[in-house]
Amino acid sequence: MDLIKLQNINEIWKYWEAINKQIRLKHRETAQKYGFTFEQFHLLIELDHHSELNISADVLPPTIGEVAFDMGNAPHTLSDRIKRLEKKGLVEKRRDDNDLRVVRVMLTDKGQNIINKIKNEAGNIFIYNALEKMDEKSLENLLNGLKQLNKELI
Repeated sequence: MDLIKLQNINEIWKYWEAINKQIRLKHRETAQKYGFTFEQFHLLIELDHHSELNISADVLPPTIGEVAFDMGNAPHTLSDRIKRLEKKGLVEKRRDDNDLRVVRVMLTDKGQNIINKIKNEAGNIFIYNALEKMDEKSLENLLNGLKQLNKELI
């Protein structure tokens, strides 16, 4: 790989990290506005991600252990967060029908609505407003580059 290409890749990575940091900061700010810690917000996002994956009726909601594993946390750490969110009516725990020792966790309708609202405000509007400020040629170049990157990652 030539030196210029390597420098460009390194610079792209630097900007990618900076953009991700700005998005995380915006998420944190918005989560606090709605009365959540960043950790609670992250848990809600993870549960939302699981609900997006559970498109078919035969896929069960995740267990606390599965969510903890996906987030890189210990199950007992998540249990406290889940209890707090459960008291707010945002999360529901259910015993597994096949194994009563297993507890599954999912967003309630109220939880899904609030996470959609936060994601829209923190991510979609934030990014949309930034993209709207870009000129047409820059947007077209960015779109083409992201399409190609997505294609290479698949």
